[in-house]
Amino acid sequence: MLNVVKALRSLQEIDRDLYRVRDELRRLPAERDRRQAELDAHRARIDAEKEAVDQLHVRAKELEDTATIQRQRIRKLEKESMEQRDVSVIEACRYEARSLKRQVEESERATLEMMERMEAMRAEIAEKETKLAEERTVFEEFCQNVETELGDAQGRHDALAGRREEQLSGDLPRETLALYDRLIEARGGEAMAMLDGGVCQGCYMSVPPNLVVRLTRGREVTQCPSCDRILYLG
Repeated sequence: MLNVVKALRSLQEIDRDLYRVRDELRRLPAERDRRQAELDAHRARIDAEKEAVDQLHVRAKELEDTATIQRQRIRKLEKESMEQRDVSVIEACRYEARSLKRQVEESERATLEMMERMEAMRAEIAEKETKLAEERTVFEEFCQNVETELGDAQGRHDALAGRREEQLSGDLPRETLALYDRLIEARGGEAMAMLDGGVCQGCYMSVPPNLVVRLTRGREVTQCPSCDRILYLG
């Protein structure tokens, strides 16, 4: 059984590195996707602001067109009031003209406010576009680095996987190997732990004295009762 534990320890050294490399192979693409999503969200916000500017422009144009029609109506009313003899008709024309002038003034104020707001929004959008372009440049450099790191990590992964296959060519009991593989996944790449002074170095919990005796005898695979890791003596 001592040979089995020794073989497992050798396998653990490989799997510890293999687990870290696999984590790197998962982490780097996830980080790239996260940054891409942030850039896409930034782009979407800018596009929404551009759409808001376009809507303001359409509204301002509608107000200008309405004001133009109202000015034409005012001129017509003024001409009509000058040609009329009926006082009531003249007063009605003047009243309508005054009302239209007020509406034109309100439209002009609203249009001016919209134009100022659009100008401010366009300036802010331009700043955001510049910032987004800078962020995309950084992201493209990051992606290039990720591809390099992924290639390196994949190379290390393949080399470690090859070493693991060689290690598994020994006479490890199937049940023991199955237990080890389960613990590797459950304990984040650390299926084994050293027992030092009656304390498991994986979870730092004390183990019963009889378990220490069993481990010392080396006749069976012994697990920590707290974390389930396979124990070995330092």
